[in-house]
Amino acid sequence: MSGPPPTDIPPGTVEQKYQPDVPNFMRLGSVPVNYLQEVETDLLEPVVFQEGSGSTVDGFVRFQLQRKGFLHSHSKIFVSLTPPTAVTRAIYPPNVGVGSVIKKAVLKVGNKVLNEISDWDHLHAFHSTKISNENNVERELYTTGRYMSEQFDRSTGTGVGFVAQGVSLMTHREPDVTLSSGDQDCDQMPFAVMDGGSPAESPSYAVDLSDLFPFLKVHQLPLYMMDEPVTIELTTRPPVGHRAVKIAGTADQSFVIDRPEMKFCADYVFYGASDEMDRFAAAHKSLTFPFVDYRSISTTVSQASLQSETVRNLGMASRMVTKVITMFNGDRAGEGNILLNLGALSPAISSGQPAGFSYNIRYNDKFEFSSNITNLARLYTLLQGSESMVFVSRDQYSSQGGGYEGAAGHTFEGINQTELRGRFFYNSTRLTGGRVGTRGIELHVKSDEHRTSVTTLRNYCEYLRSATLEGGKIDVFNL
Repeated sequence: MSGPPPTDIPPGTVEQKYQPDVPNFMRLGSVPVNYLQEVETDLLEPVVFQEGSGSTVDGFVRFQLQRKGFLHSHSKIFVSLTPPTAVTRAIYPPNVGVGSVIKKAVLKVGNKVLNEISDWDHLHAFHSTKISNENNVERELYTTGRYMSEQFDRSTGTGVGFVAQGVSLMTHREPDVTLSSGDQDCDQMPFAVMDGGSPAESPSYAVDLSDLFPFLKVHQLPLYMMDEPVTIELTTRPPVGHRAVKIAGTADQSFVIDRPEMKFCADYVFYGASDEMDRFAAAHKSLTFPFVDYRSISTTVSQASLQSETVRNLGMASRMVTKVITMFNGDRAGEGNILLNLGALSPAISSGQPAGFSYNIRYNDKFEFSSNITNLARLYTLLQGSESMVFVSRDQYSSQGGGYEGAAGHTFEGINQTELRGRFFYNSTRLTGGRVGTRGIELHVKSDEHRTSVTTLRNYCEYLRSATLEGGKIDVFNL
C-alpha cells in the first residue's frame, strides 16, 4: 500500500519525489470521485453518410474518433428526422424512441471488431424495459424520445366516478375527455411531435454510446494509447415505414435523417494534474479487459409452424454463453403501429386465457430445465431473475390482467392502446451449464396459437469476449 512520503531521510540517501498510486482509469467504478478530471468535448461530423431509400434500402453512417484521452462511455450520437410535407403529425415509438432509426451498430479498432450487434433496435427495445416509468417520462422523453410510462385511467363518465378503468400511456399532459362516454385521448408533448409543415422544429434526440455497445458499460477506451483508428459504424433502417409512427397525413412517406443534426458528441476525459496518464500507460504496457457481446439469430416462422415443436440451433459452439434472450416479432415495417412493430408478440388469448406455450433450452447434451416450461408466470419470473428488474406489466407481457382492456375507449394520439397488450413477451434465461459444447445451443419452443402477425423468431446470445491492448494494437478473441 502507498503511504505519505517519509519525513526523515537517512544520511547518504537520495530523496525521490513521492508518487501516489494511479487508479485504473479503464474501469469506470475504480476512479475516485474527487480525482481531478478534465473533459474535452468535440462535435464530430460523419466521415461517411449514406441515406437509405424506400422501405427496403438501409442507410449507413460512419464516425471516426480522435486518439486522445479516454472516450467517455456516455458520449452521444445526435439524431433527428425530417418529416415529409405530406405528414402533418408523427411521433417516435414509446418503447425505443429515436432508437427506431438504428438497425445495426459496430465498434471497430483498426480492422478488428469490438462490438457488433445486428437488429440492434429489437435488442434496445428489450433493454429499455429495465427503465422505470418515472425515468422514462421525466428524463428519457427529453433525451432519447422514450416515454413508456403508464398511469391509472380514471373516467369521468356518468355513474362511473373516479374509479380507475385501466391503465394508459402518460406524458404528463391532461387528456381530452368526452364527458358523455368517458372516452379520452392523450397526446404527446408538443416538442416531441414531428410536423411536415414545420420540419425545422422536429425534435433532436441522443443515443448513448453505452447503449449501442455493451463494452462501454464497464470500460472506457484509452484512445491515447491506441495506434489504430477507432470507428463507429451504424446501419440505419429504411426511411419508409420503419422510423416513425404516422398519426396524420399521407401513408408511406420518407422520414429522412436531418444531415446537419447528425453528429457524434465525443467526450474525451483527461485525468490528473500532471503526468498521471503517462504513468498509467507506462505501468500498463498490456491491458486485458473482458466484456460481453450479443449474437443475433433470426428464423422465419408462422403461426402454423409454431404449432408443432420448433427446434432451432443457435450455434455458439465452444463459447461462454451467459444468457439467451428470445422474442417473437412481426414484420418490422409498420408506421401505423404505436410500437413500430418493435414489440415481442405473446401467444394469442381467448376468454382471458393464453394459448398453450412451451419453452426449453438444450446444450451440452442436457436441457436447462428438467421439463419444458409451460407456465407463463414462471417464464416471467425467469425474465425478472435474469434481468434483475423489468418494468413490464402482466397485460403487456401476456394480455392478462385487463390493464389496457379496461380502458379500451382511451387512446393515445388516436391509437387504441390495446395494441400494447401482449407486446412485451420477452424471455430471458441465464445458462448454468458452463461452456457450450460442439453441438451448440438448441432452442425448443411450441405455441398452440401464436398471434397471426408473427413472422420471426429472434434470439440473442450474450457471450463473453476479451480484448488485449498491447503496443498500441488491440486483439479481440472469444472466451
